[in-house]
Amino acid sequence: MNLDEYITITEAAHILEKTVSMIGRLCRAGKLPGAEKKGNAAWLIPRASVESYAPGRRGPRTNKEKVADELAGIRAELADITKEE
Repeated sequence: MNLDEYITITEAAHILEKTVSMIGRLCRAGKLPGAEKKGNAAWLIPRASVESYAPGRRGPRTNKEKVADELAGIRAELADITKEE
């Protein structure tokens, strides 16, 4: 194991602009592949997995997404009505 290829949880938090506890959760969840727990508290995280980390989208939908969903629902209702006729 080449330690130059690994970084600490604190360094990963700085790179990803997240808290140390959030990085710990990502490691435990397997979201940073190759992260290894050493001892009781230390995590060694591959630099490559931190650099390639892409968080999932979270939070409220945009107005455009809401309108698109409503429009899809209206189109489905219209399709049902025209089938019945």
